[in-house]
Amino acid sequence: MERYKLLKNEATADIALIAYGKNLNELFRNITIAVSNIMVLNSEMTGNKKINFSIHSKSLDLLVIDFINKIVFYKDYKNILITDSKIQIDEKLNLRCQATGEDLADLKDKFLVDVKAATLHDLDIKKEKGLIKCKVVLDV
Repeated sequence: MERYKLLKNEATADIALIAYGKNLNELFRNITIAVSNIMVLNSEMTGNKKINFSIHSKSLDLLVIDFINKIVFYKDYKNILITDSKIQIDEKLNLRCQATGEDLADLKDKFLVDVKAATLHDLDIKKEKGLIKCKVVLDV
């Protein structure tokens, strides 16, 4: 199973992707990996920082946006790029994340694209063929 794929010609000045997961926890982990791989090649990172956070949203759509924007927050304000995560989401859309990340100073020569935020534009989450698919557009 592929974790995610980048969509060409979907967003002119942005980057669109579809992330996949057998369940919500796996979907959100694969979103983490996709976002970090867009910014820096994951093969270049060791994930030597530990980060824990929780978020809650009123809908699954907003949880995706809030989650990606939390990754962007850590990059912009804590200078840590989150590269992988262990996610637990309950039925009330409370998300707990145990993440690993990399200090941005260690990645300065390997940085490819700066993701600024997740957008609601064209956001789509659906179950299909036993997988949850999430299409999201990132502002870069």
